[in-house]
Amino acid sequence: LAQVQRGRRVSCSAGGRRSAKPAAAMAANMMVLRCSKTGRLFFSSEEAQEHAEAFGAAYANFDQVSVEEKVWVHVETGRHATEAEMKRISQRDPEAKFEEKTVQWLIDDRKAKAQASKNKDRFLNSVDQKKLEALTTVKGFNRVRAAKALHFTKDKGTLEAAEAWMSEHAGEEGLDKLTDDFLDSVFNASAGGGGGGGSASGDVAMGDGDVDMPDASPEPDDRKVGDPNPPEIKEKVNQDLVKQVMEMGFSELRAEKACYKVDNASLEHAVNWLAEHADDADIDLPLLKPAPPKPKMSKEEAEAKALELQKRLREKRAQEEKLSEKEKERMRIESTKMMVEANEKLKEEERKRAFEQMRREKEEADRHRAELKEKMRLDYIERFGKEPPPEEEVVEQSIKEKSSKDQVAHYLSKLKKTYKDTDKEGLKTCLSTLRIYVKNLQENPQEPKFKKLKVENKAFQSRIAPYDGAIDFLDVMGFENKGEFLEQRKSVPDGWLCGQAIKFIDLILSQVS
Repeated sequence: LAQVQRGRRVSCSAGGRRSAKPAAAMAANMMVLRCSKTGRLFFSSEEAQEHAEAFGAAYANFDQVSVEEKVWVHVETGRHATEAEMKRISQRDPEAKFEEKTVQWLIDDRKAKAQASKNKDRFLNSVDQKKLEALTTVKGFNRVRAAKALHFTKDKGTLEAAEAWMSEHAGEEGLDKLTDDFLDSVFNASAGGGGGGGSASGDVAMGDGDVDMPDASPEPDDRKVGDPNPPEIKEKVNQDLVKQVMEMGFSELRAEKACYKVDNASLEHAVNWLAEHADDADIDLPLLKPAPPKPKMSKEEAEAKALELQKRLREKRAQEEKLSEKEKERMRIESTKMMVEANEKLKEEERKRAFEQMRREKEEADRHRAELKEKMRLDYIERFGKEPPPEEEVVEQSIKEKSSKDQVAHYLSKLKKTYKDTDKEGLKTCLSTLRIYVKNLQENPQEPKFKKLKVENKAFQSRIAPYDGAIDFLDVMGFENKGEFLEQRKSVPDGWLCGQAIKFIDLILSQVS
């Protein structure tokens, strides 16, 4: 690297001050190096040295690169490549698109990105960090969105105002991005709204008691282009370093300014400073004369000043601690409130997920049941060559295959299940009437009038006919439908079945009562 730097210095000094390249471009050119092994570009000697130390001596050879040299930038990724690399990538990916740029464009792009990153950090640091932390970590808002909300509601200074602002602007495009236009508008407004009212960037204004203000008014600025730097400046700069900078094509005034600003650190630091400030409006104006040092205070004055300063610091610290404790308590209450809200929201989401899981399981069970039913239908068609009977007929047939006692229990249970909640009194009347029919049949098995029930009878129509399962029960008890009447099909009724039916009816009546 030292050899490259020395070579640059010679090549630049060869043209003296008659070099056709501008000083800023020359400075930028001096800092661009390319690794002869990998072709990678480095924009400072520090970067190149880190590369050499990381990969070894084989990667420690570098070539100087002109700022006018062409490079190709990938449109999608933004990565730069040499012409050979561009052709190699295009062979692998014919759809890859490149734009022709220069090394100077890369330097400007790096500076622009660095400035954009600095502006973004400056904006994020300008808002209340405690409130920003609460909105991002506890509430879960995007950091940029929360910072914007706090910036635009700083006059109110509450989390509720910031949340209301985010809700109001939730549909805006680019709400979670910090664009250059937005940052420029913020910082321009901050610069334009100066004075005693504070700035939007969050900088804290200092009170009159924080610094000692000079009594004398500042001297008028009568500097002109071509004037030399004050003698006080010339005394503080390293004249050898000034000569080295001048050999690179810079004027004496600029060389002295650069050495003074970098505190005579090194040639590289001075050149970098000149490259960064080449476009400053006052670059060719001499530096202002340094302010004279303040007269030294006496020992007694210094002690008194120190005691006064300590007292002010203690008072300020006590006030800050008081405000801090108050703010901590408010933040604790806010955090507790937000945690409670977050827990409630979490529980509600868990309930929704559980309900959704139950719904999916029910749908899956219904789907499985339908598939099984369809499979059974197809099996029946394959075995018997026709559609299976309706499900109601199958159920009815399975009931009729049971014993008389089981059929009685089934139809009485059906009555109970169907009407216990919708028509309890009608159910009790129906069961009581059926009990009378069966009781008469049990106690008078040979009496003809108890073996026949008139269907058109008003009591039968209101107490028995409307209730699904009642006539089926009478059929099991031996009453056969003869059109106008229900008549006993047996000459002698089944007394044991009648007794079992009465027991079932009494049991159900006790349950519904």
